[in-house]
Amino acid sequence: MDIFRKPKEKIAHWLLTKKQRNLHRAKEVHNFDTARNIGVIFSLEKEESFDVTNQFLNFLAGKKIKVYALGYVPQKEIPPKLAPNSKINLFTRKDLNWYYMPTHPIVNQFTEQEFDILIDLSDYTLWPLKFVNNLSRARFKVGKEANDGKNYDMMLKIGEDQDLQYFIEQIKYYLSRINKKQ
Repeated sequence: MDIFRKPKEKIAHWLLTKKQRNLHRAKEVHNFDTARNIGVIFSLEKEESFDVTNQFLNFLAGKKIKVYALGYVPQKEIPPKLAPNSKINLFTRKDLNWYYMPTHPIVNQFTEQEFDILIDLSDYTLWPLKFVNNLSRARFKVGKEANDGKNYDMMLKIGEDQDLQYFIEQIKYYLSRINKKQ
């Protein structure tokens, strides 16, 4: 147990809030028909989530949407099974500073891009992905319901017992129906 965890999280929260004040993004509702590019962030706490996420990325690419994926591996090294993948960028625990803020250049490039949609497949409990999500310039942010309700433009509430595959099915359902032109 990290005895500095709580103080580090308080400082991380303060830093994130400070950085968010300077963030300006143009909010706009998008769906799978109107999105030209989508950013997807996810955690690889469980290796099996890699395959599910990869299938979702293939689904998006099949819709002729440009997809950028950024995954967080909460270990110091990327497991060999997950190593170099041309369509997924990964960062690890060693790419974080003392306050859990990602320092890898790939993360900064990702947050600077103005995606039509940012899809957060994580549980919004990991600080590295909170930084990525909250500092993203995406026009429309989608994720699981968060406690404070400020982090997404569209939040999906799913049960605690539901897995990543179920969450992705809900995203597919709602993003294929929201804001449809008649």
